[in-house]
Amino acid sequence: MEFTPHRSAQIVAVALISMVVTQIVYFALYSQGLDIDRPIIWTVEAVAFLAIAVFALVPLARGRDLTAAWAVIAVGGVLNAIQVGMGLAMFGPVSEAGEAMAPAFQSILAGAFFLYFAGKFLFGFAAIVIGLGAVRCGNGLGKAIGGLAVLAGGAAMLANTGAMARGMELMLPAGATGTLATLLLALAIIVTGRREEE
Repeated sequence: MEFTPHRSAQIVAVALISMVVTQIVYFALYSQGLDIDRPIIWTVEAVAFLAIAVFALVPLARGRDLTAAWAVIAVGGVLNAIQVGMGLAMFGPVSEAGEAMAPAFQSILAGAFFLYFAGKFLFGFAAIVIGLGAVRCGNGLGKAIGGLAVLAGGAAMLANTGAMARGMELMLPAGATGTLATLLLALAIIVTGRREEE
């Protein structure tokens, strides 16, 4: 099977949307105090982030338009795959070790969230670049999605810059703006891809 730049871009868009869905599901369950099967959710996210990292390289390598955005998306996928991996592989053993390992657990948690914020920052930047592309070449709907992506991307970059500096105290605004920017990034990729096919 040949993975063309267009097909690869659509795979990235679907993987980004799946990330938005898992984060909404996770937050909804958490806020209701319901049991969360973290390993299942985080494994789904890890696979999606790996797909984002790999398939974003195809349009980048083929010299497709907006190459800076594709490079940023690939790096964002890698950073997020690492942070999810930290949760899967490290949170459990360290947290079960008791109070003696509490400082180590807090350090690992802070490191994982730094990567989470950095990934959201990068997806915010990509939303701005691809959103501007959608504004330039899209129809009415494409321009609207592109404009929203630019605004959400800017908000995500600002909030996640603050979160990288301040840590968990800014988790909610950083996560919310980053998730919105990720959704609009995915929609902007779909819109620009359809325009290129015409």
